[in-house]
Amino acid sequence: MFGTKWRLLSLALIAVIGIIAGAVYAVQGGETEVRVAVQRHDDGRVEIAVQQRDADGGWGERQLPPARFLPPGVTGEWRVSTPVSVGVAHAADGMMGDQMPEGMMPSTGTAELYCVIHHGAENDPFWILFNLVAQQNAAELGLTNIELRGEPDVAAHAAAIDDCVDRGALGIASSIPDLDGLHDSLVAARQSGAFLVTFNSGAGVAGRVGSTIHYGLDDRAAGELAGKEFNDAGASGTVLCVIHEEVNIGLVDRCEGLESTYVGAVERVMLPPGSLTDPMVSGRVIGEAMVANQATGVLVLNAELINTAIGAVQFLQSDALVGAVGRSDLSLVQVYEGHLLFAIADGSLTQASHVMLSLKNVDSSPSARAMLALTAAQAPETTTLLIRPLVLNRAYIDSLPPTWMDQVCALAMQFDPSLAPSFCQQ
Repeated sequence: MFGTKWRLLSLALIAVIGIIAGAVYAVQGGETEVRVAVQRHDDGRVEIAVQQRDADGGWGERQLPPARFLPPGVTGEWRVSTPVSVGVAHAADGMMGDQMPEGMMPSTGTAELYCVIHHGAENDPFWILFNLVAQQNAAELGLTNIELRGEPDVAAHAAAIDDCVDRGALGIASSIPDLDGLHDSLVAARQSGAFLVTFNSGAGVAGRVGSTIHYGLDDRAAGELAGKEFNDAGASGTVLCVIHEEVNIGLVDRCEGLESTYVGAVERVMLPPGSLTDPMVSGRVIGEAMVANQATGVLVLNAELINTAIGAVQFLQSDALVGAVGRSDLSLVQVYEGHLLFAIADGSLTQASHVMLSLKNVDSSPSARAMLALTAAQAPETTTLLIRPLVLNRAYIDSLPPTWMDQVCALAMQFDPSLAPSFCQQ
């Protein structure tokens, strides 16, 4: 219940993006009116669009900038969308065909196409955040022809890569959840002359598809750290490793890392497809596995499952410890209050930023474009940049300045005093 209320708090404090529409040049001093349309989605994102006044006084269709979403929890800062072209709805008489007012430039052509394709489901909070950061970064970097897609199905993922190749994409970025299913499409993308970036899952196999660079969390190291955290807490019985995606070699790496360092047994638990955001289903599966294995620990591999696992432990009145690869805004409070043993930051923001920067480098660098002429066999070895896992445990919290508590308490008191964690009363 506490976690649900805090999610509502985050949504309530979202700042609405403001768009300042400058004066639109029109022939002979003509003007046009525009307005901003805003809607909040169920996942907390705020989406914006622009509408222009028609000559008859009505409002035209909503124009949707590629980067048009504000993520939950952003406050106190301005964000901007990508630009949209706003024409003059009622230009003065005498405006002929291809004549343009002084100062207006014709388009120089379509920008190069870049594709970013990953395996994330649209309701997965990790990928929602990744998409939002990638869109924002693309806008800030001036990449105007970016396509961002999530394809949980491996065959659809491969087809999306093939489609980008067929349309002449200059850069393609892809996760590698399944090497067998994506190998041929990724190799074909590299051999087409596209700049191939891989990210997230697949660090160990990126070189086998000709990826120039791979960005991602060190998944195995994250699992190893999780095992050490359970060891340090005195756990010795069975720990569950909860896998929320049926096909994802990165999640397998995390479980293997856990198995390599944890002193007790590890039991892998596969959640049903689509149950990541369904706590009734995922909670039942986790609870049943806890009972069947007499589990003394649960490791979830997505922040969305933290509350679900904690709820299952509390429902069973178990002493099992809960850890997570992935963190939420509530993780520090949960660790401090003893509901969560640790959370390991998974680097969604960092991954999105690095991917967009690498594509921008291709877009603006002649030397990077020259590298595209190399075949996959001639290309240098894949450069792999792995994010070092950061463990948020009680020792980490104790090293923070006490102001983090003050900020949490102030936020809760402004919205609903009943949300205040126990340390706010001290």
